[in-house]
Amino acid sequence: MIGVVVSCEHAAWSVPTGWAHGVASDVLQSQASWDPGALDIATAVATELSAPLFVGRYSRMFVDLNRSADHPDVIPRHSYGADVPGNVALSADAVASRLAQHHTPYWADVSNAVDLQLAQHGACLHLSSHSFCPQLDPARRAFDVGILFDPDHDFEARLAARLGSALAAAGLAVRFNEPYSGTGPALVTGLREPRRHTNYAGIEIETSHALVNTANGCERVAQA
Repeated sequence: MIGVVVSCEHAAWSVPTGWAHGVASDVLQSQASWDPGALDIATAVATELSAPLFVGRYSRMFVDLNRSADHPDVIPRHSYGADVPGNVALSADAVASRLAQHHTPYWADVSNAVDLQLAQHGACLHLSSHSFCPQLDPARRAFDVGILFDPDHDFEARLAARLGSALAAAGLAVRFNEPYSGTGPALVTGLREPRRHTNYAGIEIETSHALVNTANGCERVAQA
């Protein structure tokens, strides 16, 4: 049996009260700030599998939970071409405080949940739910779901193949390691490295906005 952990790092576009971000409301509610539909899919999958679910509370513009604490864009000055004025003049102490309060606990919680599943079951599938905008590269993003994984990690690659087959059988257009690399900066990448010699599989599910914005689009992914 394989234990399952589900997470959604870019679940919301909300920001903490009092943060002077300087971002227009329409931009704050756009792809630059969060992943529309990703939480719906994560919630449905976690419910169906009775798996623990971890959800980011705030916009990626406030703190990007899908980047490691030492990544230059973990508190971004720019996000998908949008400026984030409230992050430009942060002191080192302010950065450290924000990470300590909002980033470190999230990574620790997901990491502990993964290790618990590994201890209990000997294997863990960590599904991290995200979504992508097809308009950013229409010619190369004409598909429904991307499955991001490390092809050099055999256990992970086998689970990714099974997941892709299930989604394809449900009538979805699936691509592997598109629209992003499965080994780029991400929560699953950060958790994978120290567990490379275990049965940890950190797989990102990237769902197109073209699908999540249609009736029952999220359900089609979650139920596959």
